[in-house]
Amino acid sequence: MEILIEGFLRKNINFLFISFEESFLIIFIAIIIFGPKKIPHIARGLGEGIRYFREAKNKITEEMMNIRDHNFHQMKKKEKYFNENEKNKKKSLYSSIKRHE
Repeated sequence: MEILIEGFLRKNINFLFISFEESFLIIFIAIIIFGPKKIPHIARGLGEGIRYFREAKNKITEEMMNIRDHNFHQMKKKEKYFNENEKNKKKSLYSSIKRHE
């Protein structure tokens, strides 16, 4: 059972490219420096900061997608307009040719 828990901890903490021992050392030093009472406040502040940056990133991404979609639709409208104008020009050209024959 302990091997499973240790393996689980190693897999989850290793995503920061640091080992379990290194992360334990960092947590231990943080407790010594800040004290056990301030650690939850610091963690909460970090969580709020990460959430803020994630929301900002999502807003920027959404705005860029909206601009891209708007530009795409504008381009399609212009393409449709030019295609219709070409068809009308061809029709008028053919009709003028038929009249002259």
